[in-house]
Amino acid sequence: MAQGQFNILDIAKQVRLDILRMFYVSGTGHLSPAFSCCDILCELYFDGIVDTSAIFSNNRDRVILSKGHAAAVLYAVLARAGYFERSELLTYYQRNTRLGGHPSTKLPGIETPTGALGHGICFATGTAKAAKLDGKTFRTYVILGDGESQEGSVWEAAEFAAKECLDNMTVILDNNHIQASDRTENIMPLRSVRSKWESFGWYVLETDGHNFDELHKAFMQAKSHTGSPVIIIAETVKGKGVSFIENNPDWHSRAPKGTEWDIICEELGITRKELERI
Repeated sequence: MAQGQFNILDIAKQVRLDILRMFYVSGTGHLSPAFSCCDILCELYFDGIVDTSAIFSNNRDRVILSKGHAAAVLYAVLARAGYFERSELLTYYQRNTRLGGHPSTKLPGIETPTGALGHGICFATGTAKAAKLDGKTFRTYVILGDGESQEGSVWEAAEFAAKECLDNMTVILDNNHIQASDRTENIMPLRSVRSKWESFGWYVLETDGHNFDELHKAFMQAKSHTGSPVIIIAETVKGKGVSFIENNPDWHSRAPKGTEWDIICEELGITRKELERI
C-alpha cells in the first residue's frame, strides 16, 4: 500500500477542488487534461517520490509537464507543496498573473516553459544527461500526453535517452486516449505503445493512473531500475472527477458555465461559495 494512502486520496480531492476554483474565476483553460494527470502529480509530490524538502536545491528532482496545456494541475500541486501561496491560484489566467495557460519559469517550481508539444521531454533529456555528467543524484520526471506523442521530437528524445542510458529519467505517459478534438485513435493512433517504447530501448511499466497503490509501486520500480530510462504508461480518464466531463472530447479546452457548476457542486458536495475562495 502506498504510504499515507488515505491522506493522499484527500489531497488529490483538494487539488481537484483548487483546479475547479481556478476555472471558476478564470472561465477558461484546459480542464479535462489537468484532471487526467492530477493523481499522477499528486503521487509524485505527496507520496515520497519527489523530495519536496529539497525543492529549491540544485540537486532537486526535476518534474516537467511536457503537456503544458494541463498547467492548472501543476500550479495547484506546486502551491499545495509549498512553492508559493495557494491564494495566488485565484489569479489563474488573469492579467499580469504568473499562472498563465502554459507554465512559465516566472513561477517557482517550473523548470522550463512548456506548451509547444514535444518540447518538454526534449528538455528533460538535457537535465538527465547533465545530472550524469555532473555526478548529481537527482531524477527527472516527465508527464507526457498521448496526443503529444504524435510529435516527432518525442521519439528523437526517446532515442537519445536510451542511447545515453539515462536511467535517472522517468517518463509518465498520461494515456487518456483523447486529444484536442477527438479520440487519438481517430486522429493518429499510437498502436502498440509498449512495444514502441521497448523498441527504442526503454524499460516499460504499465499502471492505472488513478490508483495510488499501483502508481507508488511503479514509481518505486522506476527508481530502482538501472541501465535504461523508464516509461510508466498510465491509463487515465480524461476529465477524471466530474461525471459529464469524463471521456468527453468536447471538454479539452473549455470551462464549465452556468448550471454546469451547480451539477459539479452537487457531485462533489460543495457550494458555489466554496469555489470563490481558497
